Amino acid sequence: MVEDDPILMMAMVEFVENAGCEPVEAYTVREAIEILETRTDIRTVFTDLDMRGSTAGMQMAVTIRDRWPPIELVMISSQPWDASQIPARGVVLGKPFDRRRIVAAIRKFAV
Repeated sequence: MVEDDPILMMAMVEFVENAGCEPVEAYTVREAIEILETRTDIRTVFTDLDMRGSTAGMQMAVTIRDRWPPIELVMISSQPWDASQIPARGVVLGKPFDRRRIVAAIRKFAV
């Protein structure tokens, strides 16, 4: 999970645990990339695309798709994204959070 807001990270941890997965937390894009470079057991990245008002989350998602094609992407955002901007197999869910949709999306890739 990648989220720069500690309060939102707590909610995201709960979603991942409810989906039956083990959360691995990263508070920056850099930290997330470092984790992916050292671990081979990460199958899904759950990230906020609206980190600190930038597009860093989407840039990270594109990087993940390029460097680690098998990793699935579950993304949340308060803004709409054009389908052409979303990496292949990426899922973007809107804010405010819909717990059921997020947990279902994570479970889909955890199987």
